[in-house]
Amino acid sequence: MNLRIILVLSSLISLISLMSSSPAAAEEKTVVQSVNYPLYYFATRLATDSFEVNYLVDPEVDPAFWKPDDKSLMAFQKADLIIKNGADYEKWMKTVSLASAKMVDTSKEFSSTYIKTAGSEHRHGNGTVHSHAGTAFTTWIDFSQAGRQAEAIAARFKALQPADALKIDENLTALKSDLDALDSAMKAFGGKWGGKPLVASHPIYQYFARAYDLKIEAIEWEPEMEITDKDLADLKKILGKHKAEWMIWEDQPTAANIAAISALGLKSVVFSPCANIPGEGDWLAEMKRNLANLEGLLNTAEPAQE
Repeated sequence: MNLRIILVLSSLISLISLMSSSPAAAEEKTVVQSVNYPLYYFATRLATDSFEVNYLVDPEVDPAFWKPDDKSLMAFQKADLIIKNGADYEKWMKTVSLASAKMVDTSKEFSSTYIKTAGSEHRHGNGTVHSHAGTAFTTWIDFSQAGRQAEAIAARFKALQPADALKIDENLTALKSDLDALDSAMKAFGGKWGGKPLVASHPIYQYFARAYDLKIEAIEWEPEMEITDKDLADLKKILGKHKAEWMIWEDQPTAANIAAISALGLKSVVFSPCANIPGEGDWLAEMKRNLANLEGLLNTAEPAQE
């Protein structure tokens, strides 16, 4: 073989080597889209470097009633995996075209135990109107159900990146440990609370009440709304049969609303479902704050308010 051929072959080998080691030739990451913040949090806890986990919902919007703009919809269509909550949560998906093979319904395995609920339309402070009638969808505040949702995500992650299966399992074990601790602490609270009635400002605590043996009746209020005489009359009607002393709010109520229910003998405590990005910390930190707030009910002092 003459020198010219040797030099040409050497150049080709070097070029091939350079191309194979370039970022463009590297295996692309699995792109994931999440429909709410809890699932995004679980996914980030489970993911390895082989995944790109995204969350596109406007932080000021309830993800259950969010509608993607064209850019966001295109991102969902291009994703390798779409993480759904299930329980009729992602209502916008009924009106768009998405590949079902790309989706994982994280609550499908316990769909036979979904809770059906009645509800009327109500208005949020930002002017949006919606109803909670149908299937209760705040599945993740039953922390045992949250664990099963995390398992569903982990299973699909391992199917998409089998080489990372051991690390994904390791991440799942750590996440499940945190969820199990929350579940145990909430069961302990439920036992100590002893079935005393509670009122909720919003009909989103069905799975929470069932899991932790809590007797909760809900009204359809928003923390920032201006409470009217009719609203108070509706609450009095509930209290006539359900002698609660505490109202659970999904977010910090206004001082005026705290005062309004205080006049009826009700005190306020916050338990946020954290469906969207919290003001500080992450989903786990928010759940720990929620638990601390509830544990405050067991003492004579007022619980901390967020």
